[in-house]
Amino acid sequence: MHKIKNIFQHINAESKIKKEPLYPWSLEKRYKISKNVLGTGSFGVVKECTDKCTGIKYALKIINKKAIRGKEQMLNSELDVLKKVNHPHIVKLHDLIETKKAVYIITDLASGGELFNHLIKKGSYTEKDASNLVKQILEGVAYLHDHEIVHRDLKPENLLFSDKSDHSNLMITDFGLSKILKKHNDILMTACGTPGYVAPEVLRQTGHGKPVDMWSIGVIMYTLLCGYTPFGGEDQAALFDSILSGVYYFEEEYWSEISDYAKDLIDKMMTYDADKRITVHDALKHPWFHMANNINLLNNVRTNFPARATLKKAINVVQGVTRLRKTSTRQVNINNDKKSDINYADISNLDLQITSMSRNDNFIGSLKSFISPFPKISEGTTDPIVIEEDWYSNKNAILV
Repeated sequence: MHKIKNIFQHINAESKIKKEPLYPWSLEKRYKISKNVLGTGSFGVVKECTDKCTGIKYALKIINKKAIRGKEQMLNSELDVLKKVNHPHIVKLHDLIETKKAVYIITDLASGGELFNHLIKKGSYTEKDASNLVKQILEGVAYLHDHEIVHRDLKPENLLFSDKSDHSNLMITDFGLSKILKKHNDILMTACGTPGYVAPEVLRQTGHGKPVDMWSIGVIMYTLLCGYTPFGGEDQAALFDSILSGVYYFEEEYWSEISDYAKDLIDKMMTYDADKRITVHDALKHPWFHMANNINLLNNVRTNFPARATLKKAINVVQGVTRLRKTSTRQVNINNDKKSDINYADISNLDLQITSMSRNDNFIGSLKSFISPFPKISEGTTDPIVIEEDWYSNKNAILV
């Protein structure tokens, strides 16, 4: 009996030695980690944690190093930006812990949830309310642009409310695709973004910079006012074709009571020529923010913006939310200089990196290579490709 007891003691001792703690001691020493999962992604999970000293709740993003192997640039980009920024409309980094197996990023909690999920629960939502939201987004982006940061993946999923109150603060998050410019006039060549919100110059590979964020905000503003996005298609190729055409409509059924000031700002933010597109600081001076009306938009937004829970892929979100409007009485004027010899019928071979690091599944799309060579994705590959670096050029240089 004594020998049997010793055997069990030996087994128990071995099991205790082999068992690894769920979290590093340096993390658990300061924070109480909740079992509440806020979100999951291809690279890890986001949980809620509480500072043991202050009682303040934070978001804990746990990045598995094995899962992100080969895509470390996305993590580095996000951390580079988070370490540099401090603004009320941008999610803030509070702590960072790294082990051999994982990276633990502690940021603002943003418990109010994603932009549209918050809006559709409201009792009232007016054009004036929408103008306040757009202004907050622009103020956050103005701070980024002033610090030479291009977000490159602005979309409703990356806009979170700080809490669930009616007047909650809106914050920009997810900087996995962001780029800190080395020089003010740097041109970025890596094709990245999310279907439906990506600017045409990104798809055309003619080089892009800060104006891509303004285009994305224009798409977000359009969606905030009617519940559907301005560009759509039956599949990804048709969606990109729609964006490349630059044509969108203000359908009478949903836009008749929305102010002309709102439509004017959308037109300026989605000007096809990036060089002529309104800047973030000029957008903040637009009269819409003082002239927006109090028409209730909630019914239209609820009708046109379906629940996001069943739409996992970004492309499915676009397909489920949008319809290309063809019966409008007001068509946007398109610049003549956007016309080219692009073959819109065949857009199947250019590999476009369209990934998102936190809440949404990663996704890769494809287009025809119109101008410059681009890294190819091996046939049958399903994992996202992360381009290690952007190619830089002065505006006067020839892009290759």
